[in-house]
Amino acid sequence: MLEIGAVARELGVSPNTLRTWERRYGVVVPHRGDQGQRLYDLDQVGLLRRVLALTRSGARAQSAHRAVATDAPGRRLLLRIPSSNEAPLHARHAVDELLDSSTDPRFAFNLRLVASELVSNAVKYGSGHEPIEIELVVSADGGRLRVAGGDRLRVTRLRRKRQSAGRGLEIVDALADRWTIETGPRGTTVTVELAPG
Repeated sequence: MLEIGAVARELGVSPNTLRTWERRYGVVVPHRGDQGQRLYDLDQVGLLRRVLALTRSGARAQSAHRAVATDAPGRRLLLRIPSSNEAPLHARHAVDELLDSSTDPRFAFNLRLVASELVSNAVKYGSGHEPIEIELVVSADGGRLRVAGGDRLRVTRLRRKRQSAGRGLEIVDALADRWTIETGPRGTTVTVELAPG
């Protein structure tokens, strides 16, 4: 595992570029260390090298990430759905579409539940105008789910809503092996990793 600074030096880009690529495209989502630091495995560094080679040959960053994602191991789904009361149902169906009959039922249930809770939160805390983006990658190592949407998450607003609402993030925390929230002027993105079985 390499920390973000070492990967950035090796590739000749800034750490901020790697964080931006992770947030915008979600093709390479690093593991997290005990203190939350970004850690990249050798396969992820290889994917980043391919993205960099494509961008240096003239491809736009988004196109380069799409090309690399197509060849990445595992099954992948990228979906944009309207922010509505039906959005969590669409998220559950998206998970079902990506999984197959050989998938462990408990893992499938957990992944479906986490997707539903995160999309519910994006609807609840969002403006309702922007679509919600769901990216799901499933491989032998487990699943990685990224849900982007909604406004910047404000802690005071979250506390007010929690007094009369559910416990979605507590469910996510109980089921996920790792999860992160990134929030800023462009909205909020939650990334969750779940191990199989």
